[in-house]
Amino acid sequence: MRKVLKGLGKAAVACSWCAFASSLCCERRFRSERREPLVWSPGKGESLLLKNAEIVDVVGGTMLHRRAILIRDGRIEEIFTEKKAETAAPDRVMDVSGAYVIPGLINAHCHTLLTSTLSFTPDVIAALRRQMERGFEECITHGVTTVRDAGSLPLLLKGFSERIERGELLGPRVYHAGSFINAPGGYPDFLPPLPKPLAERWGQFGYQVKTPGEVEEAVERNAQWGACFIKTAFDDRSLFVGQKPLSVLDDGLLETMVKAAHDRGLKISAHHRFRRGFLRGVDFGLDGMEHLPADEVLDDKEVERFVSAGMYVVPTVSVGWALSGMSRGDPFLEDPLVRRSLANRREVLRTVYPSLFEPPVFRAVMRAERNACDPSFSERRHFMYVVDPKIFTQALVVGRENLNKLYHAGALIGCGNDGGVPQLTPALVGLEMVLLSQSTDMTPMDILRSATLNNARILGVEGDLGSVEKGKLADLVLLPGDPLQNMEHVLRPNAVFKEGKLVYTDHRFSVP
Repeated sequence: MRKVLKGLGKAAVACSWCAFASSLCCERRFRSERREPLVWSPGKGESLLLKNAEIVDVVGGTMLHRRAILIRDGRIEEIFTEKKAETAAPDRVMDVSGAYVIPGLINAHCHTLLTSTLSFTPDVIAALRRQMERGFEECITHGVTTVRDAGSLPLLLKGFSERIERGELLGPRVYHAGSFINAPGGYPDFLPPLPKPLAERWGQFGYQVKTPGEVEEAVERNAQWGACFIKTAFDDRSLFVGQKPLSVLDDGLLETMVKAAHDRGLKISAHHRFRRGFLRGVDFGLDGMEHLPADEVLDDKEVERFVSAGMYVVPTVSVGWALSGMSRGDPFLEDPLVRRSLANRREVLRTVYPSLFEPPVFRAVMRAERNACDPSFSERRHFMYVVDPKIFTQALVVGRENLNKLYHAGALIGCGNDGGVPQLTPALVGLEMVLLSQSTDMTPMDILRSATLNNARILGVEGDLGSVEKGKLADLVLLPGDPLQNMEHVLRPNAVFKEGKLVYTDHRFSVP
């Protein structure tokens, strides 16, 4: 009977891929109107002065009061004090009195083509294409001007990215990892390979490799598709209820992958959820780790090894917030942080999420929330994959301890929310920042730095992005209040500039 159920589960996943393909290949009536990709764009050589700005300086760690930012040809040409701004002679002036200016946010771990649900009912399937577009659009309206996609269908993602670059679709600039590279039977176990015709059109979410030659070929393919880093996975245990153990790359293949990536000038990181995977990344010279160990607290020597190796970590505490749930016999449900997270999640889903999703997708998200509140749900037999809530309640508690240890030891900490996985969207990296402010020892300035300058360093683009400085791209977010006093201000931008173009405004500020 168990084999029959598993077979039905695989068949259901295959049917979901086919339905997904049908949704993307067919023209359907969109359920919501597309946002205009541009509010205002300067002419060639035309300058714009933002005056009376409060600038959060993530480099110096201070607030720069009553400054003026001169923008020309997509970059910050100069930053003036209030008096010197009178000599600037710009073509246009925009008074931003009362606004706090931060760099454009960077989501350093998301999956832009996943749509926040594992439910593929007919109404959800019909809304998938538009939901993908909305995912990009909502990034901009929430101040996210750059994303680091940690695993998608690379050729399909390229199509969306090119539409953004041509000005046909509102969205952030996209950096990506291409396809996962792992052993057969490894993570991501919930996404089987696409049929060959679809793979040729969209690429694969993951490539399974068995030999050094296949590893080299997979790394080279990702590099040709424009990947800026390579990603593998170290979990040997599934994150889903009732699934068999997972395979991981053997040591020889992992060494080959690290060398192949570095030979091409690419960084390499790994998905992991367990301490042994974290330590394996250090042992084999990876550049960074995605997520935090959720099963055990790292000891001081292990933390020091990680920091000494110059590695980065993108914690994604939002995942524990999103995927934790009620289950019988879970001792972590008594932890105050878990209790607060579950209560806060229900409120956020009810009040914030309706504006982020197509109605069918929102209904699917709320169904998942109701299931998460049912202690017996994960104990039942299901045809589809069901997240193990115990892993993620533990992740909230143990992950917090590990993040605090890494933070106090001086590790390079990025910021990403794993948007695209169930219950999360790439636009809400600001929610990740709020959760960090509520549950960790990180200071508000360091949290803001993690989502801007640190993420730019992880991407290797700190010369262009990550701070409000002369010479950098004019990716700017105008907030209604001081994020150093209340991090929730990052959730409600008044205006967003991307390369000097006004791409979003709530009409509090506009270019005259």
